[in-house]
Amino acid sequence: MNTYLVGTLWLVGVSVAALAVVAVLRRWRRDSGPLVDISVLSAVFSLAGMLFAIVAAFVFIDVWSSADEARDATYAEAEAAQLVAWSAKGMPEPDRTELVGLSRAYLHEVVDQEWPRLSEVGTDQHARGWQLVQEMHDIAARNGEDVEEAPAVVESLLQARQERLALADARIGDATWFALLAGAVLAGLPMFFFPFDRALPQLALTATVASMITLLLFTIQQIERPFAQGRVPSTAYEETLTRVSPP
Repeated sequence: MNTYLVGTLWLVGVSVAALAVVAVLRRWRRDSGPLVDISVLSAVFSLAGMLFAIVAAFVFIDVWSSADEARDATYAEAEAAQLVAWSAKGMPEPDRTELVGLSRAYLHEVVDQEWPRLSEVGTDQHARGWQLVQEMHDIAARNGEDVEEAPAVVESLLQARQERLALADARIGDATWFALLAGAVLAGLPMFFFPFDRALPQLALTATVASMITLLLFTIQQIERPFAQGRVPSTAYEETLTRVSPP
């Protein structure tokens, strides 16, 4: 389903639920009178909102900056694949041609096969990429005496690949989500108990606060994985393919 549609549905659903709670509480308050002192309620609302905003800001900054780390990882991996191809120049045939071909095949595999599903599947689903790395390692090991740096550059490719896939599976954690969700409830709860004389201002305030909190949580959920929603493109691999000539 389209991300914007899902986000809109969440906003509308939470807002409607919040307005329903306000309607019920106003009817109850008509019979029972004010539930809490307004000055105490304002202090609690301000404190809860401030604490939630601080926690949410730190989490948002963390997940947003993870995209920069992921982008750096893609360039490191693409550069390692290029160095593997260049290390083949000192090898005899047919290993030289085969290693260059494997390097290009690896870049194509990442761009064409792995990238479209990078945000959806685990590392065990990228078996073809691992197989290509293993084949490059075997060739480099055979030619270690002629090209001493070959095993090292293949090892650097392996490490860069592991880092990229680890970042692809990165999430902010269940404990953090619990803190965000619980904080959102506690930050928004006091607004239901403000003793407004008229219904419209309370309904407008409630819908606004609920929508803002929902929008923030939905955005964090959408960007918590750095490769989701096309945040990090496959530009590094595509550019490297233009620099690695076919064998």
